[in-house]
Amino acid sequence: MNSSDPVRLTTDGAAKFDPVVLATGDIVYSVLETAVQTRLLRLRPGATPVKLHPEATTSEFEATFTADGAYYAFVQSRGNLNLKLVIREAATGKDAVFDPGGGFAGVRRPSFHPSGERVCFGIPAPTGQEIASVGRDGRDRRTLASGGVNNWPAYSPDGGRIAFCSSRDGTFDLYVMNADGTGVRRVAALDGMQLRPAWAPDGRRLAFTWNRGGVYEIHAVNPDGTGLRPLAAAAERSDYPAWTPDGRAVVFVGERGGAFDLYRVPVG
Repeated sequence: MNSSDPVRLTTDGAAKFDPVVLATGDIVYSVLETAVQTRLLRLRPGATPVKLHPEATTSEFEATFTADGAYYAFVQSRGNLNLKLVIREAATGKDAVFDPGGGFAGVRRPSFHPSGERVCFGIPAPTGQEIASVGRDGRDRRTLASGGVNNWPAYSPDGGRIAFCSSRDGTFDLYVMNADGTGVRRVAALDGMQLRPAWAPDGRRLAFTWNRGGVYEIHAVNPDGTGLRPLAAAAERSDYPAWTPDGRAVVFVGERGGAFDLYRVPVG
């Protein structure tokens, strides 16, 4: 195996989504446990994955953590298409909840500000889908991006910018804006669809999924649109990139032979 080849981290083959690598090296990710329940798992280096919330009876997914791990947030299904944002204090288990109501108003793909003060997310709106944020207490909702479909927001490591993807210019492209929603700028005009951006720990690069003709690959690019390069490609799917804390590798979900597992690929 070449040193730049992806290393397989799990072997169960179950459908997986949205890994995040913590400062400890642990990986928290979503897995389709049954046809009706998605669960959050935690994988410690060299260990077997364990349930993050063993007591959960409804679907939980798309976890995001503060830089120090003191707080984290995730999407929780409460039934009847009701997707709530749960914001939890790790030490006490105390929750704050942002409930957008029933119907098609569910929260998706949250991202915690590194300071832990706010959480941004995608949410349906009359104009398509917005990016909004709330405080750590689940209150003080603010709209940050609207017009078209906007999704997959990700705060930069310094908290000053948000990367996201949007259909505002007719195709689904990668954008960066200031954390207050000003200064929206398209990173690069590429063919196909750009999805699920993730900031490198130094804030100098973005990893993202690029869907061209149904082929999902992971690329990296500088926020100014330069330095585009592939990170993970395969005849099947490579998706959901997440950087390791040292910035030397990207963890992703790879479909290989019809099985979905976590992989790690070094980044030069």
